[in-house]
Amino acid sequence: MLNPLEEELSYELYDKKIPDCKLEEFESYFAKSLKPNALLMALKLSNNQDRLISFLKSSAIDDELYLKLLKLYNWGGEDLFDSDNNRDITLTFIKRFFPHRQSFNHTDIAHSPASIIDIALTTNNSEILDAILKLPNYRINSRGKEAWKPTALHEFVAINPAISNDAKKQLLNLKDNRYNALLALNLALSKDEQIWLLNSADLQTKINLAKNENLDREVFVKLLGESEDVIKTLLENQKIEPEFLEYIQEKQLPLLANNLLSKELINSLVGKNRELDFALALNPTLSAENIVKLYKQYGDEIALNLSQNSTTPKELLEEFYKFNIEAITLNLASNPNTPQEILDILCEQNSNKLNRQLAKNPSVKDEYINFFKLDNELLRIMNDNPLMVDRVSVKEII
Repeated sequence: MLNPLEEELSYELYDKKIPDCKLEEFESYFAKSLKPNALLMALKLSNNQDRLISFLKSSAIDDELYLKLLKLYNWGGEDLFDSDNNRDITLTFIKRFFPHRQSFNHTDIAHSPASIIDIALTTNNSEILDAILKLPNYRINSRGKEAWKPTALHEFVAINPAISNDAKKQLLNLKDNRYNALLALNLALSKDEQIWLLNSADLQTKINLAKNENLDREVFVKLLGESEDVIKTLLENQKIEPEFLEYIQEKQLPLLANNLLSKELINSLVGKNRELDFALALNPTLSAENIVKLYKQYGDEIALNLSQNSTTPKELLEEFYKFNIEAITLNLASNPNTPQEILDILCEQNSNKLNRQLAKNPSVKDEYINFFKLDNELLRIMNDNPLMVDRVSVKEII
């Protein structure tokens, strides 16, 4: 935008063949000459927000300087999109750091707080997370979610393992149960931080600690002394090392039947405890040899559990089919190891109960899958199963 005097000067420069320079080129040249520390100090002392905004809007400023400048911006006690300036600065942040830039859309993505949440969840840059903690703590609608799951922008930072030590200390110092519960899930927690949380934790924080894939051995043992809910979560989610068995009580053994058990550990557990044996009968890491061993020991009473296990030998599944027990037949319908002849017979019955189980089974023939696609309920069941998604066209999902 030129005023008349500037326009006249522009014509004069053009006549004298003075070369023109695009603004982007000038900004790039100017940015190279900046001294970041001097600039930051000048802006802190002057608190010139207009000048700060012009720098934040420039794409010539590198990400490191941009993040330092962003921390100086005054949001005026308003939300991310509550004023023109706030909206403009939020847009510059999303444009720089949104992980799916190739699909960037000014209306749908740039103006959505969900885009910043996406950045908070996916970035592996701790400086970006530090900067997000300086942004207004925008809250999203948590309808339909568990009460403890993240709803505020800073809460999403708490679960990102790229979080810096300073940011962890900042959130821990809040001594807030919600942040403690979310931090308890963070893989970046040190042993000392896990112990600190455990010693000052409410029930949800302890349950979340029990889910942490990077749980320290000492904390594991301490959690075994907590309430039943915590112990159940712990033994269902943690990788159980053989040396942990000495700390686990007899009544807690059935909770060990999770998919994280090594085959060697399972072999050592089979036969220790009746309730545990019945739980292990459902475990797909159980060897065929151990399945036969369990069936010989418990007979038909363990057939219901074994009929669900995809490792159960076909010969046993054929025997279970002859029982003609509805619950077992339904298990066979969803078991990918069920012999094809039996699956075909079950498909031909066109029973609603059976079809809902067969729709989960990747071993069912294409001709039956195509028939299931005509039913919206069965289509949703197939679409929810990662093993079936490739066989259901995206265009056909309702």
